[in-house]
Amino acid sequence: MESLAIVVPKRKAEQVRRKLMEKDALRTDLQIDSDAKNVYFPVSKHLDLGFEIITREFKRSKQPVSDYRAMVELPDELRHMLPASFDIIGHVGIVKLPDELLEYGKEIGKAIAAVNKPIRTVCLDEGVKGETRTRSLKILYGDKDTLTTYKEHGLTFKVDPRTMFFSPRLATERKFVADQVTLGERVFDMFAGVGPFSILIGKTKSPEKVFACDINERAYELLCENIRLNKIEGIVEAYLGDAREIAKKLPTVNRVIMNLPHSAFEYLDVPAEKLAEEGVIHYYEILDQSVMTARIAEIRKKLQSLGREVKDLNARTVKSYSPTMRYIAIDIVLL
Repeated sequence: MESLAIVVPKRKAEQVRRKLMEKDALRTDLQIDSDAKNVYFPVSKHLDLGFEIITREFKRSKQPVSDYRAMVELPDELRHMLPASFDIIGHVGIVKLPDELLEYGKEIGKAIAAVNKPIRTVCLDEGVKGETRTRSLKILYGDKDTLTTYKEHGLTFKVDPRTMFFSPRLATERKFVADQVTLGERVFDMFAGVGPFSILIGKTKSPEKVFACDINERAYELLCENIRLNKIEGIVEAYLGDAREIAKKLPTVNRVIMNLPHSAFEYLDVPAEKLAEEGVIHYYEILDQSVMTARIAEIRKKLQSLGREVKDLNARTVKSYSPTMRYIAIDIVLL
């Protein structure tokens, strides 16, 4: 198979091989070749390492391929655009692709499924849309059925990523929040989805009650099913509807989870009204880091206008969302 290759004198081959691995440029689907003087490394992109770059034929590697990128047939100049990671929710893989790779979507999906045996369906992530936080997914490869079973922290969840938002990348954050919950707390999970925050808290801590709410009817149905699956009926209560309206039916709570990163700010009146003294808000928003300080000031001002003072506030980055945007958590203690 033809590929770009970097030509390296044998005495420098190991040094260059390590650099290529560090830069994620060495093609593992092809066998490294050599002659009396040089080693020929198949590479996925042009690199300026001070050595000649040529195009030549290579034999396919006989080793099992663990990186799907090694299996995708596409022009060498596009290979560096292949995403290094993607979400796996049960048997469903979810990948984001730049526009330049969309025409290769089926091939990419097939490769992802080939090297990740649990995956039977691969979807293109086209973003989260609408009031019900539905992720727009296009099936690239495999089964059309996206209802799946996902396990996290020893718990079992039914999830359909095509009809509600769910991110496996928040597993560590969910554990962090659950670990803050103390005996006898009342917790309000305002945008609960299928219940990963609520059910983890209800199952592993000893709250008095967890009130889990979502406006998405399908998410609510699976939330109810997940409560039964994890045997925490009576501890976690599920509600269907707008969080602001549901809050009117609830008692005062000690902790509010606001995992609605595109519009949580609009709902700050709810914890301002429902939180007991020294109650905690776990607030999430997607922000450019350059505006974080200004946003924190706006949150303080908003809560003050609603009659609550901030005793303590801690902001932290949960994960990257894009090259410039971050998924931010802000933990706020109210007086």
